[in-house]
Amino acid sequence: MSDLKEELDRALRTVTVGEAPVERAKRAGRRIRARRRVTLLAGVLAVAAVAAGYPALAGGAAAPPAPLTGRPAQAPSPRPSDMAVRAGPAPATTQAPGGLASKTGEIAAGSVGDMGWRVAVVPPGQKNPVPADSCYTITIVVGGDIQGPCYDLPAALGHGLGAAKPAAFTEFLNDGVTATTVGEAAADVTYFIVNFTDGQQLKLLPVTVAGHRYIAWMAPLPMGIDSVVAHLGGPYSDSGQTATAVPFNGPDGPSVFGLWQGAGEAAPPRDTQVIGAGTTDGHAWKVTAYEGPWGTCFVTDAAGPVGARCVASPKLGTTAILGWGDVSPVERGFGSAAPGVAAVRITLSNGKTVTAHPVGVGNQDLFAFPTGKGVTPAGWTAYDAAGRPVGAGTTTQGSAAR
Repeated sequence: MSDLKEELDRALRTVTVGEAPVERAKRAGRRIRARRRVTLLAGVLAVAAVAAGYPALAGGAAAPPAPLTGRPAQAPSPRPSDMAVRAGPAPATTQAPGGLASKTGEIAAGSVGDMGWRVAVVPPGQKNPVPADSCYTITIVVGGDIQGPCYDLPAALGHGLGAAKPAAFTEFLNDGVTATTVGEAAADVTYFIVNFTDGQQLKLLPVTVAGHRYIAWMAPLPMGIDSVVAHLGGPYSDSGQTATAVPFNGPDGPSVFGLWQGAGEAAPPRDTQVIGAGTTDGHAWKVTAYEGPWGTCFVTDAAGPVGARCVASPKLGTTAILGWGDVSPVERGFGSAAPGVAAVRITLSNGKTVTAHPVGVGNQDLFAFPTGKGVTPAGWTAYDAAGRPVGAGTTTQGSAAR
């Protein structure tokens, strides 16, 4: 039993990659920004969200190998300004048949440079500010504990998890210094490998609280994520099967994850196009679509980029309005068009109409349109190049996210 404990301890260690000076305090980075609310249709991955994970157990059920350390030989060395990161399950976690578990709610602990942190999940119930949802607290350790409020974990975070979607993530930003990521993992995930663009890596393990498997980390905002690889099998046994998520690293925002791909699956083509722009009520607006291995992400611009909304699909081939949101001063929506559609006329909730013209982006046709303050799309009619109607539909309000 002592041998198993020692092997488990080795498997759960995360090695700091590279030396990096860090300002000790980072105290200004503790305030969490409010997330913008965006209304999305069912089936659309709403994101200000992202990836997460923990050091993990791999290989055979009784003899996990040593943890992943260092970085690939071909990867660049971290720049002097980069910060070393650590992440692992919280000390209170224990071994259980379904994987590591936590009775206290603490799921993760680590550090960014010399600043320590811990994350705990508060399940639904009377202690939760939103009784029907889970939330999480972040404790910053810099010469003493500073614990923030309980930040909302969307109730829909873990919906649809499985072989095609090993995890779902939500990320909360603080004042431009670090980002804390919390996610929920599927039952068949053994561990995650998170590859940062500066060469650092984390091997990450889910921890169960109240029947859900959670993962979390904190990292400096400038540290982009190159990919997250989910190793599948069981809580202590890696089957050798993997699923990889490559994030969309948009302008002025965190890494956004949508599409997971199995080994050998072809990624969507990479392309970037402006799919709608103009001036409405004296205010300029623009929507840019980015297709790639993440799926398709829509970035809206007002005075500047304000975030990405991503759809986890390798190709959007039907006509549909995918989302709309309260991006001031000009609210706008976006959608996809079937082949042969030359125009989409959108009927708004105030009775007015607006026409959008699809733009080719990679292997699909996409469009964007302005609405108005408090106005939502109610339906649409698609037309071919000759002006003949070739399809129609209505919109159904889906989940909202910030």
